[in-house]
Amino acid sequence: MNTAFALLLAAAVVLLAAAWRRVITARRELAQAHANLESARADAEQQHRLLENAIDALQVGVEIYDAEDRLVLANRRVRDWFPAQHFDGPDRFAELLETSRRNGTLPLEAQADPDTWMQERLAQRGKLERPLLQQWADGRATLLHERRTPEGHLVCTRQDVSELIAKERALQSSQAQLQAIIGTAGVAILTLDEAGLIASANAATERMLGYAPEELLGRDVGLLMDEATRALLRADMQAWLEAGDRELLGRQRELGVLHQGGRELTVQLALAEVRNNGVRVFVAVLTDITERKRFEVDLQHANEQLLRLSTTDALTELANRRLLMNRLEDEWRRALRSSEPLALLLIDVDFFKLYNDHYGHPAGDACLQKVAEVLRQSANRPSDLAARYGGEEFVLLLPHTDAGGAMAVATRVQQLLREAAIQHELSPQGPDVTLSMGLVSGQANSLGSAASWLAQADLALYQAKSHGRNRIVQAPTF
Repeated sequence: MNTAFALLLAAAVVLLAAAWRRVITARRELAQAHANLESARADAEQQHRLLENAIDALQVGVEIYDAEDRLVLANRRVRDWFPAQHFDGPDRFAELLETSRRNGTLPLEAQADPDTWMQERLAQRGKLERPLLQQWADGRATLLHERRTPEGHLVCTRQDVSELIAKERALQSSQAQLQAIIGTAGVAILTLDEAGLIASANAATERMLGYAPEELLGRDVGLLMDEATRALLRADMQAWLEAGDRELLGRQRELGVLHQGGRELTVQLALAEVRNNGVRVFVAVLTDITERKRFEVDLQHANEQLLRLSTTDALTELANRRLLMNRLEDEWRRALRSSEPLALLLIDVDFFKLYNDHYGHPAGDACLQKVAEVLRQSANRPSDLAARYGGEEFVLLLPHTDAGGAMAVATRVQQLLREAAIQHELSPQGPDVTLSMGLVSGQANSLGSAASWLAQADLALYQAKSHGRNRIVQAPTF
């Protein structure tokens, strides 16, 4: 019996020892798993911080929204571009848009009708088939891309394309001018070798000189000139070949050339040299002076017309938004230097949509023209500027004007509008058209800007409209 008990006890000890070893092993494995988990968590946090830092370092703006369209992340580039916007909380995109509208920081394409633009923007949210180009008040242009992730998040990237847009516009303008010059001035372009033999001629050569391009290939350029002109040109080319006389190239000169029919033309010649693998080729550009003079006159008239169109609103013939913003910046800087007061009235036609719906768009245009005439009569000093800001909004820019003077002008606007008696049957304000006005006046200071000053007028106008319309609200002094 004792032997059996001893055997049982020994067996129990062995089992307990084995069990204890398993416990120890399990504890070690558990501790290792916990250590691995903590390491994995630390690695994940480090990777998260690295990802955030990487997104912050990107040269494009990045915004990420969750499936409920709440802001999850906005990188440094976005915060730098939109300093007035708050990206701290999980605001929905619609709330951010509303904040931008209140701050006056919606893109320029939204300024004419912010409510309609915001509705359309929300409707196309996350459904953009192509990048969306947006222009901003500071002159910046951005290209917006939106992409939905499999988890339902929306990733928005904004690329600054201001420089590309400016270059594209400059290139388009340059190409248009070049095409206009070539099409109207009849420029002939010839290439010549060192011996003065014609290697190529463009189609305009035939229009100017009567020779088809193939008729001129391999022939001496002197064919197109009388003997005196031919000798002069050969002497100039020889001087260039021997001594690199810079007077030959880049300088325009008048020459007499001969048309195939025998009549003499006066052209302007410009020469340039092109070297290709040691071979010297001269490019000769011949311009008919008569055509050029006529083109210059036409171009001058076109430029004058273009200048007028680019600074005048076509409907009201007031200054347009472009001229207004330029003048506003100029007057702001002038006010900074002179410490003279500066005032501005931002004016909105009350219930204009009702007017258009009831009377029709032609009558609406006529209404805006009458309002414009009232503003033109009210701002009659040489330095004053009446402008159409967009849609049914107008601006009176009043340099050298304090708050009292600006209020007098606003009161005069109301008086002249009452005298004009523009009928508006559906207006809750009465039988005639009325105006809401936001007034801002004060001395410019280096801490502000023309844009912020205009934004204050916009806020004052918003208050005027919110408190019943047909009134003048003055923004606080700043």
